[in-house]
Amino acid sequence: MIRNNSRAIAVASAALLIAPLVSLGATVTPTTAGAATPTRILTCTQKLTSKPATYTLSCADANAGWTGMSWTTWGATSATGRGILRQNDCTPNCVSGKFINYRATVTLSKIVTTKKYGTLFSQATFHYSVGGKAKIEVFGLAD
Repeated sequence: MIRNNSRAIAVASAALLIAPLVSLGATVTPTTAGAATPTRILTCTQKLTSKPATYTLSCADANAGWTGMSWTTWGATSATGRGILRQNDCTPNCVSGKFINYRATVTLSKIVTTKKYGTLFSQATFHYSVGGKAKIEVFGLAD
């Protein structure tokens, strides 16, 4: 009998704690460890992906992207990887240009939350060098 009273008191207490939140329009959603959706990126074909080895940065003309990417971290607010940045030099124009590969480190950042796709990285920052000179290049990701 004491055990049943303890349960009843616990249920009543929980209801009293939740009632003010519900009356203010809040929703109560149970959470579990690991239930959060990971931050991902959106491809040119509108598919969600995490830790892609290959990715096209410029969807309109495919003149930039990465390949051979190995991710050292992938978290909720940033991701870091090492691989190859591939860019068309567009010389004399993009149709006639050739692709140049740069060994690079990339950091994904600038979180955006969308209704359709959830939490996404929206920026890729590349660090690489050309002829011994350090370069930084920033790309927006497909959104």
